[in-house]
Amino acid sequence: MTDPGDAYVHPRYLAGSTTIGDPGLRPALDADWKVSHDDLGNVFLPSPDQRIRIGFLPEGDDDALWKIAAYEETFASPRWGAAFASECPPEFVTAFTTVLVETHARGGDAFLGDGLSRTGDPYPVLAPLTDADWTVTDDWWTLKVTSPDGLAGVWYRRGAIDHDGELTSNAARWQMWGGPRDLGWYAVFSTHTPAPFITATAAAIADPAPVRRWSGELTQMTRAHARITPVRPPAPTPGDIARAHWRPAPTARTRTVPRWSTSTPSGRLPAPARAAARR
Repeated sequence: MTDPGDAYVHPRYLAGSTTIGDPGLRPALDADWKVSHDDLGNVFLPSPDQRIRIGFLPEGDDDALWKIAAYEETFASPRWGAAFASECPPEFVTAFTTVLVETHARGGDAFLGDGLSRTGDPYPVLAPLTDADWTVTDDWWTLKVTSPDGLAGVWYRRGAIDHDGELTSNAARWQMWGGPRDLGWYAVFSTHTPAPFITATAAAIADPAPVRRWSGELTQMTRAHARITPVRPPAPTPGDIARAHWRPAPTARTRTVPRWSTSTPSGRLPAPARAAARR
């Protein structure tokens, strides 16, 4: 049965977070990566070879809810890092982790990537957005691709960027964002992040299909700027109507007086408690 509180949100880059880690972690969990927790409730998923680490950090030390890094050697500094802010729609994280886990499963070092060192051209990476008629502004130093409503975009920065600074701040080679200033989300990817991972994320952002949210978790940004459509239950079929009105003809053996039943009630079970949105 459809929850009457459910709604579709469009465009999806204004849908906000669901405040749960399951969607973004699911590709790694399905691949049997082992999950661990700290005492604060942060979740960690390393790959079996310890060369990729995914963290879901509701109690982290900044506003990045998701942090992902890849390593050439187990005890080396990260080859590349990615981070998604707390209000980022989890569909975008899932797009990234899906391709990441699939690439790792094929073996080899392709998951380490090398950014754009082979072509130096960021345009193919952002093709899902330019194909969707997002506006392109390029002053050579920065390539900017912006949504038609001006409420989402991607920046690619050319020139030299400090590697360690990319891994510890938002001064990264790639930045994606959505929503108005101070109410939106961001995602950042350092220089060597594999281009296919960024393209998959861009494709999820450009996807015109709405995403589903529970009305109680819609953020101020979503309510103010997105198009929200309640999810309607499907219309009953003639068979549904016939079954709803069917009653057996009473017989000598048929009880017509209501009685208590030990069978499972036909009503919907209570929904599980939802995590409160982070502020």
